[in-house]
Amino acid sequence: MTRWTAASLGCGVALALSLPPVGAVPLVWLSLAGLAYALGAQPPPSGAGRVARVFEGSARGLAFGIGMNAASLRFVPEVITRFASLPFAAGVVALLLVAAVQGTVWALLGMIRARLVAWQLPPWLAFAVAGFASAFVPTIFPWTPAGLLTSWPALVQLADLIGEHGVAFLAFLSAGLLAEAVRLAAQEGRRSRSALAFAGLAVALPVVQAGYGAARIASVEALRSRFPVARVGLVSPAFDAVERWDEGRAPALLADLNALTREAEAKGAQLTVWSEAAYPYALAHGTLVGPAGPYAILQPGTRGPVLLGTLTRPDAGASFNSALVAYPDGTVSDSYDKMHLLWFGETVPLGEWIPWLKRTFMRGSGLSAGVHNSVLPAGPVNAGVLICYEDTLTAAGRQAAAGRPNLLVNLTNDAWFEGSREGDNQLRLAAMRAVEARRDLVRAVNGGPTSWVDAAGVVRARQDDPTPGVLIVEPALIEAGPTFYVRAGDLPLFAALGAVVWWLRRRGLRAVAA
Repeated sequence: MTRWTAASLGCGVALALSLPPVGAVPLVWLSLAGLAYALGAQPPPSGAGRVARVFEGSARGLAFGIGMNAASLRFVPEVITRFASLPFAAGVVALLLVAAVQGTVWALLGMIRARLVAWQLPPWLAFAVAGFASAFVPTIFPWTPAGLLTSWPALVQLADLIGEHGVAFLAFLSAGLLAEAVRLAAQEGRRSRSALAFAGLAVALPVVQAGYGAARIASVEALRSRFPVARVGLVSPAFDAVERWDEGRAPALLADLNALTREAEAKGAQLTVWSEAAYPYALAHGTLVGPAGPYAILQPGTRGPVLLGTLTRPDAGASFNSALVAYPDGTVSDSYDKMHLLWFGETVPLGEWIPWLKRTFMRGSGLSAGVHNSVLPAGPVNAGVLICYEDTLTAAGRQAAAGRPNLLVNLTNDAWFEGSREGDNQLRLAAMRAVEARRDLVRAVNGGPTSWVDAAGVVRARQDDPTPGVLIVEPALIEAGPTFYVRAGDLPLFAALGAVVWWLRRRGLRAVAA
């Protein structure tokens, strides 16, 4: 490993320190700047072969990604040991494999940056464009540096225009400018005017973002004040990860859920929300009539409505991870079926071709993916639902917001990650969905931070108590139209950056020809 590859690995670990429990947000820019500097240091010699040129920057980018993901996903070995019946050493190997898969995003970043620099783009701009483009590569746990900034909400308010990926582009741009300032200072001395200018631009960019964001937060709060609120009870049942799938425990679990619902309703809840797959029996997929008797979702003394997570089974094929609303008259709504399934939890890539993978990592036969999002009506609430890690995905957030819900609702089961900071990390990323859609977001989480995030991405309330409980919140029910980002997505920024790259490429070719 070269010293610059090692430096990139260290910068990746530093980026992970911006997450809880350390939460050092400035490390987002500093670690990315370190990567940008390492990618520009000691490029391959001019006589290097074609393969070397194609993969230029990939090793340093991959090292950064492995460092970041190994540090931030350090809970993986324990999860593997607890639920896949494998030794801890196998869990460590799995962590390194996951970190390497996740790290391919950063390897691609290094390769794209090198190609853009060869096309005459300034290194600082090439780094930002490469960071934006590479973030669209599919991975197990998608994330961008922008999601790490939400604990400083003023910095992410542009997300209703340019989305999480656009905010990430600005972070990459600031980091690239800072790396250029350090490079120029090393070449020309600390008092170099050009180095000071680049450093000033690197600092000015997030400062301007923060100034805009502070004003935008005030305007969003004014918007929220124009709409009614709903009193919502978020149930955190504290079910053990394995207990939930013990059929013998189902009656007791349902009784506990109803007891917590009665507690919420006694406190004035107009809607109660249960977490992902909380209802301990499977329902027929597509039914509009709820089960009766001891299987009834709403037991005696419980009023409803309740928005709940459950498994639904079609007449043929795999089950769905679903959410639906149970009404006081015993009927239930159409279900929202989770569209984005989690690798190695709900589906196994290549599992049909490699049976050992499916046997090891899949409980049961796996799940089917839903085909569309739908708004679930529940009293005054029209809920756009996100299940599990869908609230970390920009595409899922746009799909949930496209139906014009007045509230985003996330149902999650974090009992699998008990004792880790995974739940805090997910909450940090989930806040971006509230900003992108300009809707309040409530999250009913089993074994993690049950919470309420307002439309400006500010966490208004959270509950981390490991014992069963109810969090009562009063989110605004915003009836405004879709934001620009929900309507247009990432295409406008893609087109704008593509035009800039094309123009600079043509200008570079003309300069060479002259």
